Amino acid sequence: MKNMPAGTPESITLELENIGCLKRLRLEFKPGINIIKAPNASGKTTIVRGFSSMFSDKIPPSHILALDELRGRIRVYYGGKIYEKVFRRTPSGHVVAQGDVLPFADPRAFDACVALAETGIVHRITGGSTVFRKYLENLSYGNYYSALIEASRELINEYGRKLASPNFRRFEMLPLLLTELTDLHMRRDEIRQKIEDLKRSRENRLREIRFKINEKNSIFSREEALLSQLNRDLSLEEERERNLQELLNMAEESSKIISSIKMSIASSQERQAKLKREIETRRRLLKELKSDIEELRKRLRKEEEGSPEIKDLEEKLEKVNKMIILKEEEIQQAERFPPDDAEYPGRLVVDVRSEILRKIEWLEMVMGYFQERYMRRMTSARRRFNNNVTRAFRELNLKGFENVFLDQDFSLQVMRKGNIRQPVETLSASEKLTISLVLMLAAKETFLPEFPLFIVDELTLSYDPERFWRLMEYIKRRVPYLIVTSLASSPLDIPKVIHKP
Repeated sequence: MKNMPAGTPESITLELENIGCLKRLRLEFKPGINIIKAPNASGKTTIVRGFSSMFSDKIPPSHILALDELRGRIRVYYGGKIYEKVFRRTPSGHVVAQGDVLPFADPRAFDACVALAETGIVHRITGGSTVFRKYLENLSYGNYYSALIEASRELINEYGRKLASPNFRRFEMLPLLLTELTDLHMRRDEIRQKIEDLKRSRENRLREIRFKINEKNSIFSREEALLSQLNRDLSLEEERERNLQELLNMAEESSKIISSIKMSIASSQERQAKLKREIETRRRLLKELKSDIEELRKRLRKEEEGSPEIKDLEEKLEKVNKMIILKEEEIQQAERFPPDDAEYPGRLVVDVRSEILRKIEWLEMVMGYFQERYMRRMTSARRRFNNNVTRAFRELNLKGFENVFLDQDFSLQVMRKGNIRQPVETLSASEKLTISLVLMLAAKETFLPEFPLFIVDELTLSYDPERFWRLMEYIKRRVPYLIVTSLASSPLDIPKVIHKP
């Protein structure tokens, strides 16, 4: 049995003014069971919501102030002090709250200690939902870890999206771009080498042609000089023949002289014929040499004009040079952010990428750390919660239930006698309420052991008196103040509190 902590006040007084349907109400709650008796639509749930707003922020102010009121007030007398909260409707129609909260206020208290139809566990079980991960997260503060994990994951995803942006995609292509640039340089060197080889070959041909032209010119000059000499020799022989003919005409009838002159004439004519033949040969040779020289000069001019193959290669070289310039610009763009980039102006992409990868690595470590802490906290919370649920069912000795617990997936498992699992949605209304209240009490004892209140709002109406009082007495032994709303058997003017120590 759990005794009330030392120093617990004897009573808590609640005053409501213009709250819901209640114009003015004062109630006193004493240690033990406090049953608020009132007929339907007389403000029992309003009392619970108003009182809950003094120790939890889960009830919106607009759900507390009456619709036709501009101001309302809740005042609690506790531990010799007064705690007051004022509700005010703004000109825009919104309701705002200002004031105090009770010293034991806790944002988790509404979900663990106030059993309304809208409360987390009750709403889940009556609605057929059996997954309680989020519920335990909120109560054990595991949601702080899950929020940090989610924030880390979102940052990792954000950095991942950055690494997938065009600038980083271009950087990922950098090895390919550098390979392409290397290929272009190799192509350029290959074309240059071909051009140099062709030019060298052309220079060799030009030298060879010029040498042949010079050689032919030399031969032509010599042959031309020989022809000129032959022509002079022929002219001299012709002159000699004429002189001999004149001498023959003047010679006397001496046969000896005539015979000698005629022999000289015949020798001159023979020499002339030989010279003419030789002159003709020299002329033909000069003509051939001239033709050869002309042909060589044509070849020389053609070679000097340039080879079509070299021109084609030079055009290719120019195109490759332009491609190299464009590729180098593309590499520069891939290496650096644009100067006008909003986040990384002009920075090297490799530096930014390394920086982002370091951040991602750090965030993954942080996420892993908090995931481990989250799993430890949630495993511990589930274990302690299950222990309290098991103890409550054992001490209550409720027939029909062998075990009720949350499994590793935080799903509620209800086991009947013989360890037979029964789906939650097939339970009766009173069984669902019993499980809801036991789970809430276990949540309170697990996560808010010092919270002094437990409130049940009209959820036990379907109970038979024996089960109702067994459950209430059990809760009373574990909570200093138990507040239960119930329908009045006879009409009452205002809600009244019946106290059972």
